[in-house]
Amino acid sequence: MTGSKIGVVLTLLLFGLLENAFAQTDTAKRIDDFLRPFVQAGQFSGEVVASENGRILYEKAFGMANAELKVPNQLDTRIGIASITKPMTSVILTRLIEEKKIALSDTLSKYIPDFPNGDKITIEMLARHRSGIPHRVMPPEQETVPYSSAEIVEKIKQAKLLFEPGTQELYSSAGYTVLARTLEIASGKRYAQLLQEYVFGPAGMKNSLDFKGEIIMERRAQDYMLDDKGYINAALKDYSFLIGAGSVFSTAGDVYKFGEAIIDGKYGTGVKTNWIRNGTVTASGSTNGHRSYLEIEQQKKYGYVVLSNLSCGSFDIVQAGLREILQGKEVTNSKVPAPKIIPNPNKDLTDFLGHYRMVNGTETEIILKDGSLYATDLKLYPTRPDCFFEYKYFGDVCFVRDTEGKAKEISWKGTNFNLTWTKK
Repeated sequence: MTGSKIGVVLTLLLFGLLENAFAQTDTAKRIDDFLRPFVQAGQFSGEVVASENGRILYEKAFGMANAELKVPNQLDTRIGIASITKPMTSVILTRLIEEKKIALSDTLSKYIPDFPNGDKITIEMLARHRSGIPHRVMPPEQETVPYSSAEIVEKIKQAKLLFEPGTQELYSSAGYTVLARTLEIASGKRYAQLLQEYVFGPAGMKNSLDFKGEIIMERRAQDYMLDDKGYINAALKDYSFLIGAGSVFSTAGDVYKFGEAIIDGKYGTGVKTNWIRNGTVTASGSTNGHRSYLEIEQQKKYGYVVLSNLSCGSFDIVQAGLREILQGKEVTNSKVPAPKIIPNPNKDLTDFLGHYRMVNGTETEIILKDGSLYATDLKLYPTRPDCFFEYKYFGDVCFVRDTEGKAKEISWKGTNFNLTWTKK
């Protein structure tokens, strides 16, 4: 090849590299431009990692890890990942099945003989949310103290099953905590050890660990929520009550490694088959003051992780917008919500009090505390007569009255949900 031809080839190669670099820069800029208003409005705090064609193109942290001490979030700040813990528990289950230490057809009574209806509940039912065990089994005040996995299972034993095991499906964190305990018994190892051996180690996740309330967790972010004035502290929780279901703290970079490890087969073909659905690996979580989302396309055309230590409805807008940007689409919703909170216009807030239930059995209790309405632990801020706003999901909560003027149900609408709760 002559010198001139080599020069042409090199020029074309350089042009191609520059063109790709500019494309990545443009995507990163779009992400920055999209996120900035939410950060400036105090509606996003956390970490974002995004990739195109298997290469990380965006990694940034925003907001405060500790608002009181003015400590900003960094890329190595540990944030609770909530229910993204569950697929990690599923990875452990699959690996132990492959090692013939447990089977999906095993009954719970094989591992916890005195568990009520344990002879009817299989390991598969626990893993697929078909056990009948409620999602949560304790009042909020009992979620503030440390538990061992055995101790929390004793609490779960006291809960009444919501349906005959195997006949329905209902999302259950408590069921996954029972599953985590069975994995401990089947393997003879603590859940934290199982995470390190089967999940963190193979993926190279060096910033992840299971929650233990007594230890000092370096670089841990505090949990926050929003009200009409800005950050407020989330309720204190000891996340040991969610072992196996929502107990892991991690970074966006580590969670991305977890998703990539599934796609790359680092956990084996069984895990890869189970967790690539509709062409992507996806997982999400929301607990108390933190939220999480993971999505990676199976060919790695795009991928992203969002972790936030500020639980509010803008999280849903942010994660949906990131997907659209990475897919080369226009962002459908980039507006920063600005609810108009007003002085209470309702004559008697006690009109709304009581227990309300959805058709799937999920319940909430409307209570009055310090002159304000709460849906269990979510404060409701008045926006107009009979209607309120809650900041965790940016939900419009409106009470519907019957012909006698009594509250009979709740219409609860958010960014991507529309729920109806009927008064018991």
